[in-house]
Amino acid sequence: MTIDILTLFPAMFSAPLGESIIGRAQAAGLVTVRCHQIRDFTENRQNQVDDYPYGGGQGCVMQAQPLYSTWQHARDLGGPARTIYLSPRGKVFTQADAVRLAEDCERLILVCGHYEGVDQRFIDAAVDEEISIGDFVLTGGEIPAMALADAVCRLVPGVLSDASCFTDESHWAGLLEHPQYSRPEVWEGESVPEVLKSGDHKAIDNWRRKQAFLITLLRRPDMFGKLLFSRADLKLLGELRDETDDLTVSTALSNLHTGRITVRKTELRDLRGVKTLFRAKGLPPTDAERYIETLDAQDITDYSVYADEHGFCGRVMYTRAGPLAELRLEFLPHASGKGIDTFALAHALDKLFAEPELKICIVTDPLPADLVRRIGFGKDELGQYILARTDWLARRSPM
Repeated sequence: MTIDILTLFPAMFSAPLGESIIGRAQAAGLVTVRCHQIRDFTENRQNQVDDYPYGGGQGCVMQAQPLYSTWQHARDLGGPARTIYLSPRGKVFTQADAVRLAEDCERLILVCGHYEGVDQRFIDAAVDEEISIGDFVLTGGEIPAMALADAVCRLVPGVLSDASCFTDESHWAGLLEHPQYSRPEVWEGESVPEVLKSGDHKAIDNWRRKQAFLITLLRRPDMFGKLLFSRADLKLLGELRDETDDLTVSTALSNLHTGRITVRKTELRDLRGVKTLFRAKGLPPTDAERYIETLDAQDITDYSVYADEHGFCGRVMYTRAGPLAELRLEFLPHASGKGIDTFALAHALDKLFAEPELKICIVTDPLPADLVRRIGFGKDELGQYILARTDWLARRSPM
């Protein structure tokens, strides 16, 4: 991984990226970080890099020419590079972005803005994407560039001793990290939790995962709401709900379905199940047979029914056509309210994505928009909601 940084203050980067883990990675030849002084590429004797904005306003704007000349110099030092402008108006940087950049790019060019921003013409000519590190404003792009470079470089193979060094951390699988403890066993009257001293690795793993769920729920409910839970997760969440004295936590977890969910493959002519579905939707059960005939005509190749302790709660149907699988979803209202629809769709996707080259398209009408967005489907150029295997694996919580 090679990162070229365009900046007015190259000295700022020597300590953060030249010491500790990233410094050792550079010494080992695993990553290369180079800074380029934008003033060295001006075309005037004053080394001027900024000027007043057209249309008036406060401050100055960085000019296109010095930036573009510096960018051309950095680009010509190696192969293809992705150019990122660190900007408060950019997409907020996440761990998923760090993974994407580490896996997809061999070279990055980071552009550090200053003053009131940079000339839009440079952005249009050279920048591939704009990235922000949060909803706040700094004096320049240097600190965001350091953060992005560190987050990406530590994912390069060999920089950390083992992949678990980052896969067990906050944000990797959509969770915040569990609490950590070290020696001494008792400090200021506070002892390390007994389970961590038990030697029971399964109990330790379960405790850590429950703690990660709890911390994420309390501190980042926005992240918690996007999680996809396995059966083992639902069991742990049920235990957590029963153990907690926190009313907020117990209420939130009570809204999740943490009981037993059964899955059974069935024939399309499941008349009893279809009648149950029709009744729940206020439709006449007498129409069920005619509905089954329409399913037969759609050449559905696979079909699973999902049930909780109250009985039938929904179904997922698949039609495979080459590299594409079409999904039809039907769930009773309580399935959505307790997350059963999310579980069922995740179960179906895990099964379908056993075929590596497959893409999934949701064709249910009307579309369950909240569920589809939560899972990670995105619109393609035809307006279809598509999910690729790589995107699914990146979002999937570990079982």
